[in-house]
Amino acid sequence: MTAIGIDLGTTNSVVAHYDPDRGEPRVVRNGESDNLTPSVVGLLRRDGSESLLVGRNALNWADRQPRETVVSVKRLMGRDFTDAKVARARDHLAYQIVPGPDDDPRAHVMFGGRTTTPAEVSSAILGKLVKDATRNLNEDVTHAVITVPAYFGDAQRAATREAAERAGITVKKIIDEPTAAAIAFGLDKPGGERSRILVYDLGGGTFDISILDSVKGHDGNAQFAVRKFSGDDWLGGDDFDQAVVARIARWVQKECGVDPSGDEQFKFTAKKYAEQAKRELNDSPEAVIIIPAGYSRDGVVVDVDMTLTRAEFKELTDPLVQRTMDLVRETLESDGLTPAQITDVLLVGGGTLTRSVYEAVEALFGREKVRRDINPMECVALGAGILAGTLDGVECPAHRCGTVNDESATACSACGTSLANARAVGTTGLYEVTGVAMGIGAVRGSQRDVFVPIIESGTAYPLPEPCRKMFQATDSRLIRVPVYEGNSPVASKNDEQGVVEFELPQEIDVNQRVEVSFNYDANRTITVTITVPGTDMRTTARPKREKPRTPPPAPVYEPDSATLRQRLEYARRDAERFLQRYGGYIEDLQEMKVRRDLQQAELALRQGESGEYKRLTELLIDDMYHNCGYASQFLHAEEATDGAPPETAGLINEAVGYVKQAHAEGNRLLAAQQARNLANLVAQAYDARRVSALRDTERFDGILRVPDDAGDT
Repeated sequence: MTAIGIDLGTTNSVVAHYDPDRGEPRVVRNGESDNLTPSVVGLLRRDGSESLLVGRNALNWADRQPRETVVSVKRLMGRDFTDAKVARARDHLAYQIVPGPDDDPRAHVMFGGRTTTPAEVSSAILGKLVKDATRNLNEDVTHAVITVPAYFGDAQRAATREAAERAGITVKKIIDEPTAAAIAFGLDKPGGERSRILVYDLGGGTFDISILDSVKGHDGNAQFAVRKFSGDDWLGGDDFDQAVVARIARWVQKECGVDPSGDEQFKFTAKKYAEQAKRELNDSPEAVIIIPAGYSRDGVVVDVDMTLTRAEFKELTDPLVQRTMDLVRETLESDGLTPAQITDVLLVGGGTLTRSVYEAVEALFGREKVRRDINPMECVALGAGILAGTLDGVECPAHRCGTVNDESATACSACGTSLANARAVGTTGLYEVTGVAMGIGAVRGSQRDVFVPIIESGTAYPLPEPCRKMFQATDSRLIRVPVYEGNSPVASKNDEQGVVEFELPQEIDVNQRVEVSFNYDANRTITVTITVPGTDMRTTARPKREKPRTPPPAPVYEPDSATLRQRLEYARRDAERFLQRYGGYIEDLQEMKVRRDLQQAELALRQGESGEYKRLTELLIDDMYHNCGYASQFLHAEEATDGAPPETAGLINEAVGYVKQAHAEGNRLLAAQQARNLANLVAQAYDARRVSALRDTERFDGILRVPDDAGDT
């Protein structure tokens, strides 16, 4: 049996192996002799045949077949299609993200003409990593320690395990990325000494901040507790590259009078050279960017030959650096800490190799605290590799047994005890605690959306025994236990993990008290047990994720001719107002279509063509809300602010202003970026309004009530 550590990243993945003879880990190169494997899966269609591409080969084909190339699949792992983060991914990614079939609420991707789960895509990446490691180590790789972000919830961790199992890997442990980085940096001080660590993780597409406490006990085991984590899912090294791409586009436009910012091939090629220039500027005061035939279209061929200075690059990317530092300060403040109270700062992720980034971190914390002695793109994998090589297995939790079993075992080989709560053991001791609470949504008095923690934040896992609370069932035989993860006292503001249901038989009183217990295994996967005290009735299950319930179809109503005419008159009036307010942001062809549809509507109203009323009404509405680019977005923004909280309305209006400013300056790339931000804000406002309306009318039958004397048992 050979075990490896895997950093399954959003942009790139890395494998590490622990050498017991040297007592240190090393990165294992992939089949292309690279340390980094792009987390990309593609499908090559050529000459009537199909072949699966993974890693660098898939990335090389991404610009030619973007809808058949899956990138950043980690963003989708374990998430429902209705998740706000999935909605944002749909706006940013070229491939199709679709609902699951039947009752599967999870987000799926269209790949090879069929719907595929993100776990299946990730399993292809893991399969390549293991295959390449087996070849390079000349040993059969069967086990792995896999890292995940600290903020990954139960569903995301379960999806990661599913991906590993699909790839034929036995998971020794799933560990938080900041904890793995701390292990790689060797932050296990002498017994009793404490470290307070801030992990600044700037990857290709995401930015994560974690604050950990680390102490080495007298038994020699390191204990890591994640105190706080936050970040930005859409801020990373790619944003620095795109800032340079925009600068190259402006050079082309200035030199040749051609705007290449809307050309996908140009952007893909320019990004490669932007990455190269970014690296050069770490050591050189300037970088020369030469792209032969960098832009070619309609007979126009442009060779890029420009110089980018370090000062220019800093000016371009300083807003991005400041966004990361603002998040660092906010995270410290929310945890009641100052920079002086941090003992070690770990730089993780390729983005931290950028000079302006690490200089900003050093300026805040002091150069002596900032650790840069391990490659930031490899340290997470190296920490996982150390664990993979030094964890011997899982120890039977039964009293006086202590048999160490393989991670693939479900019961102790010596006594038969379940290993669900078994702790990983080895020469690298490790204790971890939860960063957020796990509990249920319930009713307390007149409060309908109450979060009741069952496993408190800061609890060490795996649990020696389940955590329990008593609840009063409602007047329904079907007991529904909605499981949430988070720290908000309002259940719906936390992350829903699913539902466990239990139906009371006829002989049991519907107002019976029930006990709900939660149990975490070593990988922080939750199991829920519902028990009726005094009986032998109990059910144990993982939370089941549900698709949003579809309301029954409304009665069919056919409006009369007078009503249809009135609707068309309203639509005509609104379309005219729309052109007056937003005509300056509508492309010429789009405006011509709107005016042509208006003329048809006026003619139909004048001649009383009632058969055309409905069609023309729908046509004008579609023109306004969907077919007029920025103008349509502004109309949505106008409606989203109506009745929205002042803070939300302010953010939307500010975003509208940014789009208008970029449009006025002729900066198409910036305008498109700001428009995506506006679209996300509007979607959130619409979603918040929809959820609020549901809460006003929803019945809470079947959700448990919290008794006045509720407590742990």
